[in-house]
Amino acid sequence: MDSDPGSPKQKSFKQACDNCRRRKIKCSRELPCDKCQRLLLSCSYNTQLRRKGPKWKTLYPLAPIHPLVARQRHLLQCDPQRYSVDREWFTDPTSYPLGGSPTSPPFIMEEPQYFAPELPESFSRLPPPELVSSPDSINTFSDSPPAVMLPSPRILTPPVLLAHVNVYLKYMFPIMPVVRRDDLQQDCHHPERLSPQRYAFLASLCAATHIQLKLDGTTPVTDRSLQIVDGNSLMSGEELLAEARRARNECDLVEDMNTESLLTSFFLFAAYGNLDRQDHAWFYLCQTISMVFTLGLHRELTYSELDLEEAEQNRRIFWLLFITERGYALQQAKPVMLRNSIHKPQVLCSDDPILAYGFINLIEVFENLSVNLYDWVSAGGRDGSSEMPPTSAIQASLSKPISLEGVSEIQKVDILITQQWLQTMMWKLSMTRASQPGSRTETALPFHLPVLVGKSVMSIVADASQGAVDAHGIGMEQKLYDLGSSVADVSRSLSPKAANSLAESTVDPRELLWGILSTLSRIRGSQSYLFPSLLERCKGMLGVECSLSMSNFLPPLPASSASSSSEPIQFPSWPTSEGNRGRTMSNNTNTWEIVSLPDELHNQNGDSADSVSRILPPTSIPPDLPFQPASLLS
Repeated sequence: MDSDPGSPKQKSFKQACDNCRRRKIKCSRELPCDKCQRLLLSCSYNTQLRRKGPKWKTLYPLAPIHPLVARQRHLLQCDPQRYSVDREWFTDPTSYPLGGSPTSPPFIMEEPQYFAPELPESFSRLPPPELVSSPDSINTFSDSPPAVMLPSPRILTPPVLLAHVNVYLKYMFPIMPVVRRDDLQQDCHHPERLSPQRYAFLASLCAATHIQLKLDGTTPVTDRSLQIVDGNSLMSGEELLAEARRARNECDLVEDMNTESLLTSFFLFAAYGNLDRQDHAWFYLCQTISMVFTLGLHRELTYSELDLEEAEQNRRIFWLLFITERGYALQQAKPVMLRNSIHKPQVLCSDDPILAYGFINLIEVFENLSVNLYDWVSAGGRDGSSEMPPTSAIQASLSKPISLEGVSEIQKVDILITQQWLQTMMWKLSMTRASQPGSRTETALPFHLPVLVGKSVMSIVADASQGAVDAHGIGMEQKLYDLGSSVADVSRSLSPKAANSLAESTVDPRELLWGILSTLSRIRGSQSYLFPSLLERCKGMLGVECSLSMSNFLPPLPASSASSSSEPIQFPSWPTSEGNRGRTMSNNTNTWEIVSLPDELHNQNGDSADSVSRILPPTSIPPDLPFQPASLLS
């Protein structure tokens, strides 16, 4: 098409025509341009110019369809002072643009015409939802912000947390002194402000406390702090444990590893151990010990880089795990990994010197156990692959007296019964290895040692309060069961003459069995799960030939005693004179003395002391006495 030469000159455009742009050639920017006129093409300028530089994305807020926004506005209007923190969501235009933006048209939407459901307060503290790009905007993976996962609501309220923490500080802190009292109680008041790791730590502590003290149902300790609402706890132990595991799953154990996450694993171990779920307990104990090595708590150099307070707390954590691993490994026939490679916590410079003194005494009890003992036990004890441990030397070191003057009752029960229980375990190992090659060079332990140990243990239990015994959880039940089974083995193997001699000189093994069974029948407020097994094991020696239950396992009194109902019943007491063998405690001091253990039994007479009348049935139980139903506890 030709242009009229007489017409005025066409206005030039600021861009090339569409054909020249596609062909990428120079354009005269006229209508038509010279290239299109020469090639007889239709010239047009329909392409719109675009701004050069980085591409802009149009952002659309998700707030109008988010139900929490409507609730926040409603709460802000009703109580502006209480929810003044949340006002920032609406007043800060850079953090949450509810209106227009320089790159997007005004966005207007009416308020939703429905009432927001009543949500927990923790929901109202959630951060605002993120802004997302429009589907047709140009975007890449590197340009998009990382997705943020909203935390799950925290269901443990301040009353629940504070109640369990107070119970822990009263009953379990003496045996687990690894937390800071003030910080622990302060964090209970605002669980929504805690980091996920701190909340998981508190939840696991509550679960371990609840399960170890058996707070479901009948509470073994009379304490008002256990009564959370209307005299009952709002959550069971299993529910607390599930919440602790859920909170733990929100944490990164590797990236955020510290002593707080270490203690979380430890309390999970304690919770599962008290539920007798040993596979889970062993898993979390191994996880805890692995963190010890990762954090370097087994090296003394690590503590030189910390301040005094933090170093002392970490030392208590290490030695608590040292004690726990050795006690648990001996019960479950597992190897040990920790060694006594660092200094013990200080006593005089600590916040509670008496507590630290008792804690160190417990450490020294377990230091008597050699590493090759655990290697031999974990290897089966019969395959000869490991060196046999010197059980007699270990037992001799365990029988040394310990002065516990001023130590709290809970710690005293733990130290003394653990010391006696370890002697029983050494006796079991010595009996196991008696027939193995090379055992003749080892000094044999007295065959009646479990009876002497059992006498000391029942004296300790008789002098202690029920709460001091219950505070140690399932571990105390297992120690009493090990002791009872050993006494039953001795009683089963003794001839009638030897049994009578032992009963006259020390104590009747059947009385010990009744005392241990009675303790297991009411420990932690209910019957122990080990009670039926021990009862089945020793009922033949007790003269009981029928199936027993919790309500009728005690036989009636002998005819000579039952005939005179007007006379008071005389309960047995332990002979504790110097001539008798066993452990005694003076009335004026708390020092336990170990007397010699002769190889032969002979008749001795002694005065009675340290009565345990409240836990033992009558002394004389004829072996041929017929069984009749009777009540266990009067």
